[in-house]
Amino acid sequence: MSMQKQPHQLLLQIGGNFYNPEDSSEEKIKKSKDHDLEELKNLTPIISNNPNFKSYKLDHKDILIIACSWYDFIVNRSIRIDSLELLGKIFPEPSDRLNQIERIVQLLKKNIFYSDKKEVIAEWPTRRRSKQNNGNINFHKYILLEQDICFHRSFTRLLLGETEDISLNRHKPYRSNKEFISDWFSYMDRLNEFSWWDFSNRNIGRPLDEGPANDLLKAMEWKDKIDHRLVLSTETFPLLDIVDEYHLDDNETTILMYLVKEDMEGKNDVETDDVVKLISRDQHEMFRNREYLSLESKLVKNGLVEISENVFFRTKGSDIRVSPDITRRIIMKTPENDEERLTQILKGEVLFTLLKPKQTFNELILPQEMKKTIHTCIKQYQSNVDNVLNKWGLYDGGMSVIGKQKKKLEPGLLMLFYGSPGTGKTFAAGAIAHALGKKLLVTDVSRIQSKWVGESEKNVRRMFTIFERIIRRVENPPVLLLNEADQFLTRRLGNTDTSVDIMYNTLQNLFLEAFEQLRGILIATTNLKSNLDTAFSRRFHLKLEFPLPCFEERKALWRLHLPASIPGAEDIDINMLAELYELTGGQISIIVKNAATEAASRNGKYRTLRQTDLFKYCEIEASSMFDRKMARIGFTV
Repeated sequence: MSMQKQPHQLLLQIGGNFYNPEDSSEEKIKKSKDHDLEELKNLTPIISNNPNFKSYKLDHKDILIIACSWYDFIVNRSIRIDSLELLGKIFPEPSDRLNQIERIVQLLKKNIFYSDKKEVIAEWPTRRRSKQNNGNINFHKYILLEQDICFHRSFTRLLLGETEDISLNRHKPYRSNKEFISDWFSYMDRLNEFSWWDFSNRNIGRPLDEGPANDLLKAMEWKDKIDHRLVLSTETFPLLDIVDEYHLDDNETTILMYLVKEDMEGKNDVETDDVVKLISRDQHEMFRNREYLSLESKLVKNGLVEISENVFFRTKGSDIRVSPDITRRIIMKTPENDEERLTQILKGEVLFTLLKPKQTFNELILPQEMKKTIHTCIKQYQSNVDNVLNKWGLYDGGMSVIGKQKKKLEPGLLMLFYGSPGTGKTFAAGAIAHALGKKLLVTDVSRIQSKWVGESEKNVRRMFTIFERIIRRVENPPVLLLNEADQFLTRRLGNTDTSVDIMYNTLQNLFLEAFEQLRGILIATTNLKSNLDTAFSRRFHLKLEFPLPCFEERKALWRLHLPASIPGAEDIDINMLAELYELTGGQISIIVKNAATEAASRNGKYRTLRQTDLFKYCEIEASSMFDRKMARIGFTV
């Protein structure tokens, strides 16, 4: 019959043995000394082996103490309990009571009982604690002689079947990333509540007042719950991947998760001092911990968090936010393939356009020697000759590796394509990506430059940080194409008298540093090689000038851009067009499109492309050229 009773009913039954008014004093003494009474011996294991109480590791005497307290609380409505009186119910000898008071201390530490007076002796909750650390607080025995205790609210709720969030599933593995993140957010709430207390009110190592002590203990309980459930879990969550990848310590992990929570709640910018206070025990440590959010810190340098920096007037209260792609990575399920990884990293990213190139090397119209050079460069990349050259002591072209690499280290290849507009620089970049089976990640000056102070620098950092993150996480990373690179790679200024000059040189230094450390393939295009700083020239492994096409190349370009699917294309005299007009591939593409558009607008049998259509738009293109004069034979269309 008793096996069907709830734990709180069993405790009442056990406790009643020590509060039965019909018993004589001698009988009570007999019961308290004889712990092998059949009824008690049969009932206490039912409590200790209950799944909800097994983790407390309660022995026979612990349960007797809890049962006496529970009976007094429920039947006699004694909210506050004197420790010695409680022990006296079970241990009539005064010396035995003093010897057993350590049991009360341990039950306090297990959050079965609660006391207003406590001394926090554990390490800070954001720091990794030793497995041997069995308690977070210290309850002095002398205080228990003066201070009443009561049941801890969480234990009372557990007895009544109203499990508190902090106790819910504590001894079960995480079933999903959502559960894991939910517990982290609860921990951040508690830690944030504690951080609002002044340092003078939350000094670990001395007795705390009830308010800050309770807030700290709640934070510690949530962190312990997370650690405990992680030990039981076999799944690796995205946050743990990031921690492992960048070798983040507990403080850095706490900062990151706090910012993720703020981001999820729509708070895009948080004061750095508010974040640093979370992980600091006093003013001195807070000053030192600001290094966690410096420009050279792991969190900022690797783009995990972003600082709204003012290059000239940056203050300690600068706003900070988590990078949007990091929030997505932590919250969402782990991507299963490259497509999902790229989508996760680039979602909402305005600096890039991701393209799947269709250009092929067969369509790339260049001098044969140039095409051969590009082929050779690609083969070097594919065979990763960096490793061989490093062994020979000739070349060390890799970015510094921070954290754990998830895959084979990507080699680095930087190419500079320069020449007149329309000579095929961008087309060649697409052909290279296509030949390698890669996508093309495109950006240009218009997306990076900003009129706001500090924003251009931040965009440059973010561009390379995102690309570096792609290199880390994607098995077959795309080719990065930096169009209009001459805007950034021009000669640095010797006299930096104005803030604009300083910003300009800062941008160039950022590019130089990024090029030095870059892994993966970067192709920069420019029209004006003569303006490039010599320091940039040394960073590129291959520099190719794209010349104006010769007669044979122009014929090939006309054939490429005049497919047979265009009505009338077979009647076009390509040789005449190639001979009369010194055009680039880009210009020929525009001319064909304009002429075909005009032809398509005609009706009936006249809806075909004519030679005169192409002559007309060749003349228009020739007369509108800004950068050079074009030799041509003039005639009337």
